[in-house]
Amino acid sequence: MKLASSIAAATLVAAACSNAPDARYPARETGCPVKALPGEPPMPVDDLGTVTVECSATGGACQRQLMDAVCRRGGDVAWGLGDNSLTSAHPVAHAAHTRRATQGPHERGCAVQVFQDAPGGHTENIGPVEAICDQNDTEEVCLRELEDQVCLLGGDILWQVEGPSPTGNKQRMRGRAAHAR
Repeated sequence: MKLASSIAAATLVAAACSNAPDARYPARETGCPVKALPGEPPMPVDDLGTVTVECSATGGACQRQLMDAVCRRGGDVAWGLGDNSLTSAHPVAHAAHTRRATQGPHERGCAVQVFQDAPGGHTENIGPVEAICDQNDTEEVCLRELEDQVCLLGGDILWQVEGPSPTGNKQRMRGRAAHAR
């Protein structure tokens, strides 16, 4: 009984001390854009912990592997890269995500600008949004639901809209949420 309690306590401590990704920043796709900084970031960031990779080759391929590890953490910034040697087979970086400019969620029905392609001007990308609508809903109704998803994430811009497309007995619309700076 004591052994089971000790193991459970050790597991709890290990979980509490881990560099688990921040729930606000889900994992991003491989190849995502990452700002690579040699020193500390000049802008406010949320720290997501350190990442390291084992590289068989040095140079650009190794650098990309490190950036992909930052993407998996949900980061868009890798800092502290100047501490690695140019030929390091085990580079380390601090993964971080730029602080969001949004002030929290908005109410459903908030004003949202919709762009088919990339929005003009200065924006902060929040991430993908998706609406699952009834198969009998009009495109306008489904689009409003997609806009509401943007509102709930604190955004005011919807871009790269796709759909609606049938999915079983529903229809799905997708897009990307952003916030105007």
